[in-house]
Amino acid sequence: MSSVIFSVPELYNSYKRWVTKNPQTTSEFETTVKWISYFIAGRINNSHVVSELVYSLSNLLVLFNDQIISLSQKSQHTTSSERLKVWLTVIEYSEVFLELSALRLWGNTGRWLVIVCIQVFKCISRMLLLFHYKEPIIEHPPIPVLQRNCIDPKAVNDSFQQLQSHSISFTLKHSGRVIRKVDSAPPVAFRSWKPLEQVACDNTQAIQQSLLDKQIIAETLYVIKPLVHLGSAAYFGNNTWKPWMLSLVLDLYSLRLYRHCFKADFNCLSKTQKMQISRRTVVLLLYLLRSPFYENHSRDKIQSVLKCMSNKVPLARLLCNPLLQYLPFWQRTYFYMWST
Repeated sequence: MSSVIFSVPELYNSYKRWVTKNPQTTSEFETTVKWISYFIAGRINNSHVVSELVYSLSNLLVLFNDQIISLSQKSQHTTSSERLKVWLTVIEYSEVFLELSALRLWGNTGRWLVIVCIQVFKCISRMLLLFHYKEPIIEHPPIPVLQRNCIDPKAVNDSFQQLQSHSISFTLKHSGRVIRKVDSAPPVAFRSWKPLEQVACDNTQAIQQSLLDKQIIAETLYVIKPLVHLGSAAYFGNNTWKPWMLSLVLDLYSLRLYRHCFKADFNCLSKTQKMQISRRTVVLLLYLLRSPFYENHSRDKIQSVLKCMSNKVPLARLLCNPLLQYLPFWQRTYFYMWST
């Protein structure tokens, strides 16, 4: 027994070394596990719960392996914000499985209790990232999937050198004067003896602060949207138009604030953050599949299109018939205001 216990750390270290050296093979294995969840659906008892469990575990496995690869390339320890992002990502990957499990074990009351607890935790965590850790935009998921095909040891070395280049000076708090550090001064023969340029003038700083305030308001609206929807659904009813409209208005106004910031300063956000805003814009299409719009407008049209394709397009029956069969379950399970 003791030999088995002592061998567990060795197995874990061996696994870490294998994942670090074989990122592409690891990705292929993760993709295989994820596809298993699709084949399980509808083929065994409690298939939806089991399928969601396998799907959640596959996402958690990807997150775990990404963390191994990322930590192998960083010499610094993880920060508090990164640890909070990890927990938030774990919750987002497993929230649907927790909801289905609660429905199976405790009924509809337990399901809604789990939903409320998850959304309160997510809202508090995102608020901490926004106001305490100064994250301008929280991605979905907070820790995106690592692009392993782009991993390059030279890039890691370049990022380290870039970090060093940013540390050659510091800025005085009151005057804003940029001061070069003594230990980063070049040799005497290569010194220009010119003062470093100021970071920005007062007017530019005021404009940047105004844009930052609008970004914070926009992100706050997006963060509190799930709780607003849950509260309005509890008050007005889950299948009424008011929760649907409130969520849509919050989404549109949040995106409008971001668009205004882009027009004022296109470089106010990074490329990744701009892609996140674009994703949120595309996700607005999901409102077509959310209750009560789905029951009143979308359902009949989607079903008629799928039936027409199944009858007239060769081999389309293999795809359209499963979609027709599982679309009601997917609509009830995944297309929530708080799941995006």
